[in-house]
Amino acid sequence: MSSAEDRFREMFHEEARELLIGLEEGLMDLERRRGDRAHLDRTFRAAHSLKGAAAMVGLGAIAEFTHGIEAVLDRIRSGAMGVDSEIISCLLEARDHLAAMVEAEAAHSPIPPSSELVARLADLLGESGRAAAAEPPAPVAVVASAPEREPVGAPLPARKSRSKKASTPRRSRARQKAEPKAGQYQILLRPGPDILRRGVNMAGILDELRELGELELVADTSDVPGIDSIDPERSYLSWQITLTTTVPLERIEEVFLFLAMDSEIKIRLATETGETEPVGTSAGGLVQLAAIPRQVTESPAVARARSETPPPTPTPPGPSAPAPPPTPTATPPRPHARIRVDAAQLDDLVGLAGELVVLSDNLMGLREHRGIDAWSHALEALERVSRQIRDTTLELRMVPVDELFSRFPRVVRDLSDRSGKEIDLKIVGQDTRLDRTIVERLADPMIHLIRNAVDHALEPPDERVARGKPRAGRITLTAGHEGDRVAIRVEDDGRGLDREKIVRKGIALRMVPTGTPPDDPRVVSLIFEPGFSTRDSVTELSGRGVGLDVVRDAVRALRGGVSVESMPGKGTAFVFRLPLTLALIDGLLVEIAGGRFVVPLAQVEECVSLQGAQSALAEGRPCVAVRGELVPVVSLRTLFHADGSAPARQELLLTRHAGQRVGVAVDRLVGRVQAVIQSLGEGLYGLGRFSGATILGDGAVSLILDLSAVVSESRLAERSVRSYRPVAAQAESYS
Repeated sequence: MSSAEDRFREMFHEEARELLIGLEEGLMDLERRRGDRAHLDRTFRAAHSLKGAAAMVGLGAIAEFTHGIEAVLDRIRSGAMGVDSEIISCLLEARDHLAAMVEAEAAHSPIPPSSELVARLADLLGESGRAAAAEPPAPVAVVASAPEREPVGAPLPARKSRSKKASTPRRSRARQKAEPKAGQYQILLRPGPDILRRGVNMAGILDELRELGELELVADTSDVPGIDSIDPERSYLSWQITLTTTVPLERIEEVFLFLAMDSEIKIRLATETGETEPVGTSAGGLVQLAAIPRQVTESPAVARARSETPPPTPTPPGPSAPAPPPTPTATPPRPHARIRVDAAQLDDLVGLAGELVVLSDNLMGLREHRGIDAWSHALEALERVSRQIRDTTLELRMVPVDELFSRFPRVVRDLSDRSGKEIDLKIVGQDTRLDRTIVERLADPMIHLIRNAVDHALEPPDERVARGKPRAGRITLTAGHEGDRVAIRVEDDGRGLDREKIVRKGIALRMVPTGTPPDDPRVVSLIFEPGFSTRDSVTELSGRGVGLDVVRDAVRALRGGVSVESMPGKGTAFVFRLPLTLALIDGLLVEIAGGRFVVPLAQVEECVSLQGAQSALAEGRPCVAVRGELVPVVSLRTLFHADGSAPARQELLLTRHAGQRVGVAVDRLVGRVQAVIQSLGEGLYGLGRFSGATILGDGAVSLILDLSAVVSESRLAERSVRSYRPVAAQAESYS
């Protein structure tokens, strides 16, 4: 395969993934919006576009399988087929297999269409679908004025054409009279010269036209040069096409949806007298209509195009007639152009922009030197431009959280079918923007929470009715800003946490001591422990003790936190609090045994000074009192096995872990920094206490500490401080 074909295949894979998302969203809403013609058209067009794109790059198996989905959708939008849950389920399963085919093709390990799904789609199409599969292709007359060369690219296998007898189900005589008459269209198709280089498969386009009715082709080879000057990747042919069909004009236009922008398409409708009327022309991919003497049925897309195209102003006869003054018109806004950018290149750009800001901040220190006044304005301008570049590049990484939320209606529908529970999904704040990497990595944690909500929290319909609740359970996904962070809530209106059952399980597993009360702060944190589950039996959805610990670890890896809110009988909410971006953080530069580390400022609630007071021991663990509250202490010198003794004055960073305040002791606070985060790489992967590295303004490399991971590693946060006896050590707060 050539490099050009590889590039076209990569473009197809990107486009196909987007179309598959749109197809799934359309199918999910199809039953609810069955009377919405615009929605039906969008859903159909997603399948049609995917089929056309696959045909253009020579992926015949994908195009053929997509054709079955498209045919069912076409029957639905024509009113010949109703919509029910069984049909939607079949289409969704076919869409899933289609997605698997696309991904397998991208991995260079293609898989065939599912024969079971092909049969189910054919059953949905009924008699006409079965007949279409049994009938041989209808003949196509091709008249060429010169020998025709084969176009570049593998053509699609010939599809089975429907004869009139096979495609007409048994109907009453009155119904047959109401059927639309076949119209004859004369089509001029002059493809752009570069369409073959762009991967367009003309054989597939002509084959799709043949599906619509009886087709006759006349190839115009007058532009084909001699053999010495012919370019095998250039298109020289044009086509005169006669199509006899009952389909509307809109369906014919959809065949040419993917032709290059420099192609020319003219469509004329033959009248009963043998003359033709211009119905539509397409130049540069935009449909425009010529004036026609009498009414012709038009598709909505064509009618819209004509209404947006002003009629030409008539010119008075005579060469000396003055030109009419131009009519002032408002300049239409230009649409926002979009391009695809490689994610790795974007991340590199964000990193460079952040480093530019760090260097700019470092240069600002030069203002303290004498004789630098002449450069002060330039330094300020450099700082301003650097921050604008940083903010703009960071904005490029931000995407709406709807890219995450949009996949969950399908998840909830499938879980509802498998569990037998009725579930309503509500989504709020889907326009909230978040770092692209965070959105990608939150999918699995949120699926875990939704599965647990369905299996553990939401009651069966009869039980809900008995408790005075609506029959259908509700799961609500909410996104919004909380200061400089984004909060995402996964909330249900089910049973709520059974604290007594959690305590009993925790005691049995020796995670908490005997006699622990249900309102103990440690109870909620138990559900995030590996292997913890209150299920006595394994179900298809959960009960294996795997899930919430994965959620906690995944959110921590994103430098976020997760909390739980629950009321018995009312429901439970899991709340993620996440940074807006993973590329840049505000941090504190701290020193530990001569080494410098960066601590994310968002993880620090308060900084306090120990002022030389010795930490007291309570049940063998160090702790200090901060304004009357007893706080356990984690010493980083001890955790890092540092040599030498601690300085007389240490600093304490107060953070919160599992609902409890914990202090992390460091030797010295150096100051605030803005850090561009770089990944640790494979060599340092697995050091959970560090979330990344950064380059400081002086060029030194510093590791970024994850306080939550540090506290978890020390195991102090898992023990209640209520059992500690009072001690005299005090700490003084400062800002």
